[in-house]
Amino acid sequence: MIVCSNCGKENQDHYKFCLGCGSDLPRGEQEDQSSDMPTPTPPSGTPTASEETSPPPPAPTTEDEAVPAPAPESTPDSKPETEPTAEPEAAPPTSTPPKTAPTDAVEEQEPAGKTEPAGPVTDAGAADDQTAPQGLRCESCGSAIQEGFAFCGSCGTPVPGVSPPISEPPAAKTEPGARLVLIQPDGTEGGHVDIPTSEVAIGRDAGGFFGNDPFLSPTHAVFHLDGEDVHAKDSGSLNGLFVKIKPNNPVEIQSGDIFRIGQELIQFEEIDRGTRAADGTEKMGSPMEGLWGRVALIVGRDRLGNAFPIGGDGIVMGRERGNILFPEDGYVSGVHVKLYTSENKFYLSDLGSSNGTFLKVQKETTLTAGSFLLMGQQLFRIDL
Repeated sequence: MIVCSNCGKENQDHYKFCLGCGSDLPRGEQEDQSSDMPTPTPPSGTPTASEETSPPPPAPTTEDEAVPAPAPESTPDSKPETEPTAEPEAAPPTSTPPKTAPTDAVEEQEPAGKTEPAGPVTDAGAADDQTAPQGLRCESCGSAIQEGFAFCGSCGTPVPGVSPPISEPPAAKTEPGARLVLIQPDGTEGGHVDIPTSEVAIGRDAGGFFGNDPFLSPTHAVFHLDGEDVHAKDSGSLNGLFVKIKPNNPVEIQSGDIFRIGQELIQFEEIDRGTRAADGTEKMGSPMEGLWGRVALIVGRDRLGNAFPIGGDGIVMGRERGNILFPEDGYVSGVHVKLYTSENKFYLSDLGSSNGTFLKVQKETTLTAGSFLLMGQQLFRIDL
């Protein structure tokens, strides 16, 4: 037996390194004696010629099988003469249980080349610390913040003392800045036409969805953009340009104005209240006490249909209730519009109808975003 001079562990005579600490075992007479000992035949048989260059170490005894021999540390000064090429087979078990190495001997064994970690293992956020300044963390969630960031990348909290970059102002809006959008009967959009600052003519000659409406004139109306407003004027069309009035917001009208509810075209006229001629002669006519106007249905070009007088507080028109009813027109609401007078002026007020009341444009008018208008049999909206 060879006793290790470093740890006192007893080792077999043919061992070159201590099983307890891995130190070199002393060489001397014991090594010479061990070299004269006959080499036992391994259980797997006599090695071939190719294997004789690196013979495997002998199998350990039951005393040492609990603790395998560690690989010796490789140093520049000392290298093992031979390297094991295969794991030794364990000796057959005996009736006596094998002895185990002391606990402290097991703890002392360390694989060759293994080193202790440089520091404690941190969480996944440690990777961020390599790019973030020491101590720069979010006050809300504690996440690391990279240098130069004005907001936390995890929760969006502003970083104190860091100003966000100044963004470029949005690009100026270029032409076209307004659109005339077609609204289909089901309420969806059916196409659009751009409205530039220069005048653009709309009509049947424009083609597209305009060309399929026989109630549109070839050049029906002209539009152009001025700042945030769209200006529109009738181009002498046969059926006119109509603009929707706001519900419950009375607008002043003049004698001869035309408005539309549902499929009905109605003209308002002020009744002559007995004015005299320039020479003082009074005009004859049937007595009309208390009446101040009338409305008449337009049934064709320069043709009027039924007429209804207006007096007192005015009249209400609708499909179900009011002074004048249109029971066959499904586009007219139950109570649709009111026409009345106040301080010798005449007013038209939509009563919150479903399809609205449209007043015919007599001269150039100003339209804002969201304005609705009728041309021919089609409804349009102004978008800015």
